[in-house]
Amino acid sequence: MNNQYLASTLCVSVLLIGLTTAGSASANLIKNSSFEDVSSAATGQGIMPSEWVKVNVSPDTYSNDGSYGLAPYNFNNFTGVTAYDGIKWVAGWSEAGQERFGQNLTATLSEGSEYTMSGFLHQANRSDLNNPGGYELYLTDFSYDLPSSGEYLGFLGQTSSVADGWLEYSFVFTATTEMADLSFLMFAPTGPNAYPGLDNVSLTVSAVPAPAAIWLLGFGLIGLIGLTKYKKRNVSV
Repeated sequence: MNNQYLASTLCVSVLLIGLTTAGSASANLIKNSSFEDVSSAATGQGIMPSEWVKVNVSPDTYSNDGSYGLAPYNFNNFTGVTAYDGIKWVAGWSEAGQERFGQNLTATLSEGSEYTMSGFLHQANRSDLNNPGGYELYLTDFSYDLPSSGEYLGFLGQTSSVADGWLEYSFVFTATTEMADLSFLMFAPTGPNAYPGLDNVSLTVSAVPAPAAIWLLGFGLIGLIGLTKYKKRNVSV
């Protein structure tokens, strides 16, 4: 086999590895991640967009024009604020048992893979809620008891000032065996009497385990061996 065959086959193997990693990283495991899709024109407190459910108490949805959930000026919670993406966002209060919410992911996590959780947060501007806050993220079986019934993923936040507007926050974690058995992603607001707005959330694969890449390279080498035998057979005929 000449160097051209060797280079071509190795390039194909590397390309397969790159495409697999890139494809995984681009897939958001969260549905309706900007909270834009709704099943009705309901207004008021304690309403969540499609795919999202409240776990306890009553997290709220806001819309720029008040067409769904609450308007920004209701209760002076987010007066003057508009959504980071689209026209809607959600917010959960950190007190009174925490206004938790979440959804079932589009796929369970893969043990050993690295994931990136990100989202945009905005501090509430009502005087008694204008406090730093964020969200603790868990994978659970939709149980009300935390953290004993869930696997802690990390902390998304925290806000520092209304003047900052919408800021992106993120963290990276590696999926464990326990995480791979759970599918409900739960947002638990935290902070001193905080009520952080949340928009444009994302959970994506940022890296696959090394063994996956090794297997792909192995398949490429098998192909290389096959091409070598094929060429020798043709030469001898």
